[in-house]
Amino acid sequence: MSNGLTLAQVEALIRGAVKVGEGQPGDHVEVEKAIEQAIEATKKALEAAEYAEEVYHTTQLVFKNPVPDLIELNESYPSPEVGWTVQTYKDGKRFRFNGEIWDEIDIFGQNLQVVNSSMNGLMSSAEHIKLNEIPLEVKDRVLVFCKESYVYPEIIGVLAPFPFQGEILSVKGYCSVPGESLTEIRIERSKDFVEWQDIMEVPMKFEALQHQDNGEATFFEKKVEPGDVFRIHIVKADSKMRHLTIQLTIRT
Repeated sequence: MSNGLTLAQVEALIRGAVKVGEGQPGDHVEVEKAIEQAIEATKKALEAAEYAEEVYHTTQLVFKNPVPDLIELNESYPSPEVGWTVQTYKDGKRFRFNGEIWDEIDIFGQNLQVVNSSMNGLMSSAEHIKLNEIPLEVKDRVLVFCKESYVYPEIIGVLAPFPFQGEILSVKGYCSVPGESLTEIRIERSKDFVEWQDIMEVPMKFEALQHQDNGEATFFEKKVEPGDVFRIHIVKADSKMRHLTIQLTIRT
């Protein structure tokens, strides 16, 4: 090995030690045999050490910061050391410097198992089938209107523009403090912020002492166009009601 004893040096040391001990009784044949066995054992140990060092240098991975591509890799690391490992994130490849060149050692993600209806992968096949059964065009969106503190008969100034085409599914109302008599609320729509249309066939109603509306509200106009603007009109309100929230659900 370059940083340790050579086999010749080890043999010289062993024979030197035997020479120092000359004059002592013993069988020279047996001594020579012992020397040869010691040299052979040392040889195997040196070979094993050299192999271990070679494996270390050929498999060691010292991860460095990723770069966009191979060109940037050479520019960012002009003097790499053996074992330096860098990923190029544009293509997912990983390179290791072997002392002379950058070797491509793997591609991140190439062994990821793709799922299908009959084979599990990153998700189960059952999940895959269920996911594919969901129509891509189905997506529910919720507009939320809030009135803090006390609720009075008024048009709420908060406006809610809706940028998608869709259809009104439902409306729900909640209050933290209920009134002691009926509260009635309608939803209005505009396309120009000037002309407003009441789109409810049956208005939302909060019965006395109820935290939620009665669930009987309906719409005669459910179609929603991109750019439609919505607002809340409180037609009738009990003065004890407080902290009102209205949720309008639209499917796009």
